[in-house]
Amino acid sequence: MKSIILKSVFFIALTAGILSGCVNSDDYETPDMTCVDPNLTPTKTVQEIITQATSTPTLYTADDIIEAYVTSSDEKGNFYKSISFQTIPTDGSAPLGFSVPINVGATFAEGFIPGKKVYIKLNGLYTAIVYNSLQIGGIYQSSPTAAPEIGRISEQEYKNFLFPSCSQVTEDSFVRTLTVAQAITNANLNTLIELENVQFSESSMGRTYYDVDSGGGATNHYITATSGGTPVILRISSFAPFSGKMVPSGSGKIRGVLTKYGSDFQFMIRYESDIKLTEPRVDVNPPIVGNNLQYLGAFTENFESYTAGSATTGQFNFPKYINDPVEGTKLWRVRSASGNKYIEMSSFSGTPEKNRTLFIVPVDMTAANTLAFKTKASFFNGATLKVYYSTNYTPGADINTATLANITSNFTISDGSSTSFIASGVYNIPAAVTGNGYFIFEYKGTGIAPKITTNMDIDDIVVN
Repeated sequence: MKSIILKSVFFIALTAGILSGCVNSDDYETPDMTCVDPNLTPTKTVQEIITQATSTPTLYTADDIIEAYVTSSDEKGNFYKSISFQTIPTDGSAPLGFSVPINVGATFAEGFIPGKKVYIKLNGLYTAIVYNSLQIGGIYQSSPTAAPEIGRISEQEYKNFLFPSCSQVTEDSFVRTLTVAQAITNANLNTLIELENVQFSESSMGRTYYDVDSGGGATNHYITATSGGTPVILRISSFAPFSGKMVPSGSGKIRGVLTKYGSDFQFMIRYESDIKLTEPRVDVNPPIVGNNLQYLGAFTENFESYTAGSATTGQFNFPKYINDPVEGTKLWRVRSASGNKYIEMSSFSGTPEKNRTLFIVPVDMTAANTLAFKTKASFFNGATLKVYYSTNYTPGADINTATLANITSNFTISDGSSTSFIASGVYNIPAAVTGNGYFIFEYKGTGIAPKITTNMDIDDIVVN
């Protein structure tokens, strides 16, 4: 049984799960719109409180008041027991954000709605910099010997510290429109942002907002800029009423609040309407289609005619084949060891990202009878290679529109860490598979935890 220590006048609650919704109900009471202004006057700025805060929770003892505007909303269950705030500067400077954990499950019904000005009395609260952003709250210790943390202000006490005013501004008057690259910085935490020219990553296509297979009470999706670059997590709670809907495939804008857990930035929407992906999907990294595709019934590819290099300099354009970075930016490239050339794909090194990269080989399925190849894995930390065939893929088109037949189980794919290639077996092409088709070698890995960054090498592809 956990030992809970009460400090000052607070009922202390666990801080874990502050950001993800955990209320399995949409039947909240209608907010009382009758407003009595608290008529308070700020005595300190948010910047002054940030400047004096440290990583250690510190009791604030002066009779000071700050003001800020709500950016989050728990009305649809994606935020839970935490309110995000920001300043709205009038001098052209950037806004400052912070959060207040509070042991109330429907704060929107208490007047904490986006754009609402709120006064915060600091005397008796604790302040600290948590995950690079200011938190103001109670104090929590998981055991008598554990280090104190910022905890939730109790339901019985929060009205002594937080005072919604009768002043509210529209979101559009203070939301900032930024690119993903511009947004992902500690200075923007807890502020309201609209990300422009974004879309969900390829790994989210065909999935629901909350995917039970991902485990836990929330699903982390990734959103990327349509121009490419590092993705950012978009987190959806299982309790959001739209959690069972399919992730949209288009591109456009997503509005929300930037948060952080550990070292991971997490973009949190408030409502389904925050997602405005109304434009066509953009192929961020289009397939590299060879200029001399040949549909042959018999050939051997040993890659000796190509230019070998490193994981970033080896040849990646193949006149007779297709190199398709469906997700991420990494490509199959020609490498060399002990005078032997081969192709390699790995999620190791470079910018951490999820990868699904295809090496696509055209084949005359009517004339061909078998497929064979060799593989070599190194720095193995998980299986990454699958093999398919398709007879309705169109070169350069979205691979997700084609029908793929998984034939991986017919092969013995190298695993562990090997210094030499192994023959991976021979696949007999079914008699019913005819016409121009394709064998597809799919590498699927990730440089984002939990990492799967196995180096996978392929050589001596033989069709007979």
